[in-house]
Amino acid sequence: MYAGHTPWVHPTAPPPAPPQPPDTARANFRWTSSADHINHFAEGPHYGPVLEPFLVRAVSATISINPLLSPPTDSHEDYLRWNMIFPTSTCYRTTGPKRSWIKGREAPATFPRLSQIRIISRSFPWMISVKARRQNIGVTCGEVIEAISSYFYGDVAKKEYEGVTTRRRREIWQAYQYNRSTDSNVPGGHLGEQLRRLDWLCSNSRWGGLVRNDEFIKEACGDVLPCTFELKCIPSYPLSPEEASEQQRIARHAENRSRSRPNSRPRSMASRSNSREGRDTETTTEDELEEPE
Repeated sequence: MYAGHTPWVHPTAPPPAPPQPPDTARANFRWTSSADHINHFAEGPHYGPVLEPFLVRAVSATISINPLLSPPTDSHEDYLRWNMIFPTSTCYRTTGPKRSWIKGREAPATFPRLSQIRIISRSFPWMISVKARRQNIGVTCGEVIEAISSYFYGDVAKKEYEGVTTRRRREIWQAYQYNRSTDSNVPGGHLGEQLRRLDWLCSNSRWGGLVRNDEFIKEACGDVLPCTFELKCIPSYPLSPEEASEQQRIARHAENRSRSRPNSRPRSMASRSNSREGRDTETTTEDELEEPE
């Protein structure tokens, strides 16, 4: 044995290598891959900020609509089915049981989440505003459906009805009469004598989904407004005997509940905000709805 030699290390062996740092690149890759699979439309306040419309335009954010609110496609079978002249209690999800829609009501309507959205359509002349009740969550799917229903149950101003063509007034008049008939496919007499916005839908009363359509938004509004979407209204179809029976049962239940409450049914924030302009306008009653010649 000589100087510098130890009994456990060969004199010609290299010194031991220093410990390697952790493989952060691989760790980050695993984390990123996991994050990519987060459901953007999960319920709760933990999945990103809630944007105001002006900020959406400022940052040029690309807005995606929750697939549950989108039109059905060949590859997308999970959507909502609803005849919009009936209460929202008759809306159901195609992949769920044939009962009033529950799962997904609290899911965000868009990604990124928005504090407010606006809805227009080729089937009616108004703009529906939907505001989030909870600013930390944003507009939900349920709030969209409730706001649309609340707005459609509002009254049509007399000047709005008189401002359309004779042919269009005839279509609306026929829809008004039919919607208050004893047919199982319509709500019936509890709609009352006032001309309602849902009568304006005529035969295109079925929910067809929300879509982004900047070309139509610009055509209708004069500019591509942020957070504004098109509502597709599609033709209704006769119900099966089972569907008709269930529709009538749900409608009767909703009517009985509204009668048992003071001041009838509550109006949503969207309905109140959209009705301010017509607060003092004269509405159209049955006596004024003579069949156009």
